[in-house]
Amino acid sequence: MEKQQAVRNVIAVSLRDKTALHANYMPFIRGGGLYAITDQEFKLGDTVILSVKIEALSKKFAIPGKVVWMSPRQSQGQGVGVQFTGRTKDNVRRTLETILGDLAQKPSIYHTY
Repeated sequence: MEKQQAVRNVIAVSLRDKTALHANYMPFIRGGGLYAITDQEFKLGDTVILSVKIEALSKKFAIPGKVVWMSPRQSQGQGVGVQFTGRTKDNVRRTLETILGDLAQKPSIYHTY
């Protein structure tokens, strides 16, 4: 039963390029965060692992996090906002912000959340 719980809390996020990363990056979350489109059910505070792949850059990340934002179940782009947690959170945030460059602190006109 515990293994099922662990698998359930992994959210796969596949982003095709920097524009998609920008649309999902949540700079207003303390320490950084990403929005993940998913139909999995979560509660605020749930611990998750984001398995993030940025296809155009051939980058992969496993990011521990906590659910801090939820879109309504019936909305288009239903999903959760995940705050980065754990020992690697600062490195992950810096890496993603380096990839984004000046876009890191600008709202995306294509945001998914």
